[in-house]
Amino acid sequence: MNTYKKSVLIIDDDDQYLELLAESLEDKFNVSTATNLTQAQAQIDEHSKFDIALVDEHIGDELGSEWIKLCVEQERAATSFVLYSGLASEEAILKGLECGADDFLAKPISLLSLGQKLEKLSAYQDKIHDFESELTSKDRVINISMAQASKYGACMQLTSRLNQCFSFEEIRDEIFSFFYGMNLTGCIAFYPLQEKPLFFSSKNGFCSPVEIGVMELLKVKPRLYRFGTRTIFNHPLVSLLVLNLEEGAIDTDIYIDALASVIECIGARMAFITYKNSLVDVQEQIQLAVTKTKKMIEISKHHQQEVMNEIVQNMGMSFHVLDMNEEQESYLTNLVHTALKKHTQDDVNFLEVSQLLDDALGSVDRLKSLNQQQDKVEDEIDDEDELF
Repeated sequence: MNTYKKSVLIIDDDDQYLELLAESLEDKFNVSTATNLTQAQAQIDEHSKFDIALVDEHIGDELGSEWIKLCVEQERAATSFVLYSGLASEEAILKGLECGADDFLAKPISLLSLGQKLEKLSAYQDKIHDFESELTSKDRVINISMAQASKYGACMQLTSRLNQCFSFEEIRDEIFSFFYGMNLTGCIAFYPLQEKPLFFSSKNGFCSPVEIGVMELLKVKPRLYRFGTRTIFNHPLVSLLVLNLEEGAIDTDIYIDALASVIECIGARMAFITYKNSLVDVQEQIQLAVTKTKKMIEISKHHQQEVMNEIVQNMGMSFHVLDMNEEQESYLTNLVHTALKKHTQDDVNFLEVSQLLDDALGSVDRLKSLNQQQDKVEDEIDDEDELF
C-alpha cells in the first residue's frame, strides 16, 4: 500500500484560519504553514518544492495572486497552486486563472470540499507526471529509432558503395571511411584464393604483428565472434575486426546486425573481383597467343617461299649434271638437307606458338578451378546457420 503523502504549503495571515485548514488536511497530506511570504520562502528553502501551495489572496499588504504568478514564471515553490479569497466575484476568479493557479476557492471554504479538491488536484498531477513520462519514453524510443535508422542507412550505403569496388584497395578504403564516420576502429584481412593474405589497419594503415596474429587466430571462429569490446566478422575470403564495440550499448547491436550483412557483401565482391581478374588474365594470354600465331604464320610463309625459290633456282642450275653420277647424287642430297635445315626454324616458331596456346588453356583450367572453389565457399556459407 502506498503511504506516500504529498506536501502542501498553506499561506494565510490569519493564524486561527491557518491552523484550521492545516488540521483538516494533515491526515492526508504533509502540511507546512506560513503567515507571510517571508516565512513561506523559508519553508520553501527547507523543503525545496511543494506539491501544492494553498494561498490566500490577501497576505498582509501583499497579494497572493502576484506571488503565485512570480513563482509560476520562475517554476519554483510548488508544482500546483490554489488561490482562495473572501471574494467570489468574476474578477477574483479570473485573477486566479491569469496568475497561473490551478484552482480557485471562495471563503468560507468547506473543509470537506477542500480535501476533495486537493485530492483531485493531486490525481491531476499524477496524470500529468505519467503523461510526461510517457512522452519522455516515446521521445527516447523515437530518438533511438532514428539513430538506428541512420546507422542502418549508413551500412546500406556502404553496401551500395562496395558493389562499385573493383579492387581490394577500394574495398579497404570504403570500409575505413565508414569506420571513420561511425567513430569505429579496426582491421580488415583479405584472404584471396591462391594469393597471400593482405592485412590493413584503419588507425595505422598496416596491421601490427599482434593484430595479424589475432586475425589469423580468429579467422577459424564462427561468422560472428565477440571477446570483450572486440568483435570479428568472418567470411572465408575476408575478416573484419572491430576494436571498440561496447558491451550492452544500443549502437553495438546495430553495428553487429549491419556488419554481419556487410561482411557477406565484401566476400561476394572479392569473389567477383577474383573472377573478373582471372578472366582478364585469360583474355590477355589468348590475345597474346593469337597475335603471336599470326606473326609466326606470316614469317613461316615468307620462309617457305624463300626456300622454294632457292630450291627451284638450284635445281635449274644443276640440270647440266643430271647424269646422276656419285657427285650429282651427293650434290642433290646436300641441296635437300639445306632446304630442310631452313624449315627447322619454322618448327621452332610453331613450338613457341603451341606453348603459348598451352599456357592459355592452363589459365582456362585455373579459372574453372577458381569457380569450383568459389562454389564450395558459397555452399559452406549456406550451410553455416549459427553465428556463435
